[in-house]
Amino acid sequence: MMTMMIKYVLAGVAAGAASATYLAFYYQPILLNGAIHAAIFASGLVAMYLAKSLTAKKAGAYVAGALPVHLAIHFVVIRDLPQLIGASHLLLNLPSLP
Repeated sequence: MMTMMIKYVLAGVAAGAASATYLAFYYQPILLNGAIHAAIFASGLVAMYLAKSLTAKKAGAYVAGALPVHLAIHFVVIRDLPQLIGASHLLLNLPSLP
């Protein structure tokens, strides 16, 4: 049973790395690349859904593997998330409200 969960975690790691790496090489501010990027990330979940083997435990293992790798590539390689986080805090200027 544990080896099956490790397979889902590794599949998530592969999907998270592939989707973020795709965006690293094709980073342009167009919506199409974001959609492809999201589709690669979710491809394992979609495959499990279509095979009728998707459970909460499998989805959790998949996302637990995918998300840390995916976010690490965003922060370290692409370096776009720190900019987005900083921009959102700069745009939220509460003292300037009437």
